[in-house]
Amino acid sequence: MKVGRILLTVMLTGLLRSTVSFAEAPEPELERARQMAATGRLEAATAAYRRYLAASPESFEAHFELAQILMSRHRLDEAFALLQSAAVLNPQSGPVHARLAQVLLMREDLAGAETELLRALELGPEDAGAHYNLGKLYEVKQRELEAVAHYERFVQLAPDDPRSNNIRARLGLFYEDSDRLDAAVEQYTQLIQRDPARVAAVFQLANIHYRRGQYEEALPLYERVLALDPKQSAAHNNMGFIMKMKGKLKEAAAHYGKALEINPSLVESRFNLGQIQADLGDADGALASFRAVVDAQPEHPQVHYAIGKILARRGEREEAQREFDLHRRIQADERQKQKTASTMKENG
Repeated sequence: MKVGRILLTVMLTGLLRSTVSFAEAPEPELERARQMAATGRLEAATAAYRRYLAASPESFEAHFELAQILMSRHRLDEAFALLQSAAVLNPQSGPVHARLAQVLLMREDLAGAETELLRALELGPEDAGAHYNLGKLYEVKQRELEAVAHYERFVQLAPDDPRSNNIRARLGLFYEDSDRLDAAVEQYTQLIQRDPARVAAVFQLANIHYRRGQYEEALPLYERVLALDPKQSAAHNNMGFIMKMKGKLKEAAAHYGKALEINPSLVESRFNLGQIQADLGDADGALASFRAVVDAQPEHPQVHYAIGKILARRGEREEAQREFDLHRRIQADERQKQKTASTMKENG
C-alpha cells in the first residue's frame, strides 16, 4: 500500500471545516462562496472563489479556503499553487504550511511534508493536527520515538478529538513494548474511560496487571472483557490461572475448558486443565488432558513427569518409569541447547 493512501483519509479529516479566523466581515461574493462550500456545492463554490480571486488577487483567505476545497476534490496541483500563494501573502500562517504538508503527503513527498509540518509547528506549537500528522509521518518512516513524542503532544492538546482514542491505543502498546507499564496503564485507563466498550484496551490493561501479579486488579477487567467478547480464549485462560491461584479449582477448570472449546490448540491451557483435574481427583480426566498435550507437543517440558506421577499412583510402575525417563531426557536436551546457545553467543 502506498504511503499516500495510508495517510490520505487521516490528512483530509475535517479539511473543509478547518479554517483560519478572519477579523473583517467577508465581502458578499466571498460569503456566497463559503455558503456554497458549507452546503456541499463544491463545484459552484470553486467557481465563486475563482471569481472573487480574479477581483481580489491579494485575498489570503480566498486562496486558503479554495485550496482546501480543491484538496478535498484531489486537485492537488491547483491546491498546492494556491497554498504557495497564500504562504507568500501571509508567511506567518501555520495552517497554510500544515495544508502544504498534506498535499505533499498525498504526493508521497515525505521529506517535503516533514519540512512543512515542522514549519507549521514553529509558527503554531499548539497545532494539535500538525502534531498528529507528524506522528503519522514518523510512524510511516519508522522513527518511533519521534512519532510517540508528537502523539503524546496531540492527546494533550486535543484529548477529546475523535482520533485521540486510536492514538492512546498506539501509545499504550509502545509503552508496553518499552517496559513503561505505568505509562501504558495511564493510557489504557484514559482510553477505557472515553470508550468503555473498547475490548482490546480492557484486555491489554488486564494483561498488565496479570503480568505484574496484581490478580485482584486483573480479575474484574477480564470479566469485563468476557462480557464484551465471550470468545476471548486468552482471557478465559488467564482467568483460569487466577482462579487456580485463589484456590477455586472448579472455576479454574471451567475457564480452561472454555478456552479450549474456543481454541483447541492452546497446549498450555490443556496442560493446566490436566493439573487441576489431577488436583480435583479426576485422574482419568487429567490423563486424557496430558495425553492430548503429548499429541500436540511431544517434547513438552513437564507433561511426561505429570503423566508419570498419575501412573505411579496407580501402581503402573514400568509405564511411569518410561514417562519419568522421557522427562529427564527432554530436560537434559533442553539444558544442552541452552549451553550450546550460550557458548555460541560468547564466541560471537
